[in-house]
Amino acid sequence: MSEPFTLPATERLYLDRDGVGYGAYRLDVAAPSGVAPAAGWPSIWLLDAAGCFGTCVEALHRMSRRSDATGVSPMAVVGLSIVGDPYDAVRRGRDFTPSAKGSGKVDGSGGEAADFLSFLNGQVMNAVCDRVVLDRDRRTLFGHSLAGYFALWTLFHHPAAFRGYVAISPSIWWDRDLLFNAASVPARQGRRLFMAVGEWEEALPPWQVGKAGSEELRARRQARRMIANARELEEILRRTSEPDHVDFMAMAREDHASIVSTAMPHALRLASTF
Repeated sequence: MSEPFTLPATERLYLDRDGVGYGAYRLDVAAPSGVAPAAGWPSIWLLDAAGCFGTCVEALHRMSRRSDATGVSPMAVVGLSIVGDPYDAVRRGRDFTPSAKGSGKVDGSGGEAADFLSFLNGQVMNAVCDRVVLDRDRRTLFGHSLAGYFALWTLFHHPAAFRGYVAISPSIWWDRDLLFNAASVPARQGRRLFMAVGEWEEALPPWQVGKAGSEELRARRQARRMIANARELEEILRRTSEPDHVDFMAMAREDHASIVSTAMPHALRLASTF
């Protein structure tokens, strides 16, 4: 006998974003068991969730069983993904960036990050709150790569949108100056950030050395300065943020893809700390 694998206490629905030509999004929601706290459940909001929703839900189930030992408390998990190709470069560039400056921009149009943030806090929020009792003041935003850039941009330009921010391998190279200039202004009272990069994001891991195209890959990684940019941004934030509100990790033996799973427990702890 066989049956399909499912994640417990999860629900999936689809949203057609308001506006012309934006396309559909998949919304996955995992609700904690039991009675919600008086103020509602805290939550972690995952962007590009097609690649990390299951990872997050399973990690949360395991870790929240012993909150005293793990530092992770029960919370809702909200995951948003693009329908179709979840890594569509044009749609991700439009949603996650505020400008067309980045060299990775495919269609040449300007980024629409502000509109995407309004979509998250409006249409998506309403759909989630129809299903889970949320504490709107205890939300954490999780983004990886270009979505990590969006998480940083939101923290610096609209800090009240979320209480916690997680930026994993953020694509700071997209428009470095815009982020660094905003980070220099101390205006993030009460907000917390966890940022991480992998050891092999500016170099080649052993299994890629000597392979076809490896030198081009090495050159692109060095040009994007994933580790150096993150470290330089951390230095600014240490001077302009509240003490202990910025946590940075350079994760050994992780690359741009593998770091997501390794970083997830740290993200869940941040979402449980306020």
